[in-house]
Amino acid sequence: MEQTAKKRFPWLKLALVLSVVLNFLAIGVIWGMAARTGPSASLLRASVAALPAPERRALRRETSEIWRSARREGPSAAAARTQMIAALQAEEFDAEAFSMALQMAQDRLLRISTQMHDRLLVTVSAMPLQDRRAYALALQEQLAKRSPRGPEPR
Repeated sequence: MEQTAKKRFPWLKLALVLSVVLNFLAIGVIWGMAARTGPSASLLRASVAALPAPERRALRRETSEIWRSARREGPSAAAARTQMIAALQAEEFDAEAFSMALQMAQDRLLRISTQMHDRLLVTVSAMPLQDRRAYALALQEQLAKRSPRGPEPR
């Protein structure tokens, strides 16, 4: 009996590690799109940071709703993880099932990113010309702070 438990333990450990890695990967991709730091930070983060404070707060509230909605999709994310683990544990590797599980996770991330993009577009589209010009200057300043090369030419 001890041998059976020892044989199964590496698979359980692999399943746990894979689940954690996939969760971190999903969080990392989204975080990287929305909140990347460092010398070459994302255009999306700079675009949000450059918004006037009231618009930035409103957009962040809307973005929070996008994340809450995505968390409510938990069962589909769980199904993808289950499908991926099953494909890995199968006697014969099922590359198609594994690929489909990865695609499900990628589609979820893409939906979140698209919704965030759409909300930013609606916010900026509603700005009058004067506000858009002020926003453009603030965005240039944000990008200059984040760029290793310094400010972009005007």
